[in-house]
Amino acid sequence: MDYTPWLKNSLGELPPCTFGVPLIEWANDATVREQLHIPEYVQAWDMCEGDIDYTMNPDGSQWVWEKHQNAYRMLKFSGDMDGAVPTSGTRNWIESMNRDVLEAYRPWYVGGQVAGYLEEQDGLTFLTVHAAGHMVPQDQRERAHIMVNSCACRPRDDP
Repeated sequence: MDYTPWLKNSLGELPPCTFGVPLIEWANDATVREQLHIPEYVQAWDMCEGDIDYTMNPDGSQWVWEKHQNAYRMLKFSGDMDGAVPTSGTRNWIESMNRDVLEAYRPWYVGGQVAGYLEEQDGLTFLTVHAAGHMVPQDQRERAHIMVNSCACRPRDDP
């Protein structure tokens, strides 16, 4: 999965988007474990579990689109400052589905400024939000509100 390289890390390697060493050290400190009443037989805490299958199915959302493409408009958005779930990865995933592009990548605006970019595809609007991570409503509240509620991200032929 070229768009999620952090999933390839093995146990003991922290994802590059985290600042986990201090947290791991704190959580495994003997005094902290005692204060949290963690029995000695419980293993040390780690941010990454080696037994979890992180295999991603690129068709994971395809069935949703196939089932609802004529009933619902679908919006996939991505903050352009997100290091954990980068826009480029989301875009690569969407492009891998080979949907027809109805309207090429273009800017959308809030208050006369570029708020991000959008592309209309068959049954899907892909939209980026400038200056936001993956918590778009927290990072860019006004843009998130407009994104969901305005015509800026709806197909042009909508009433």
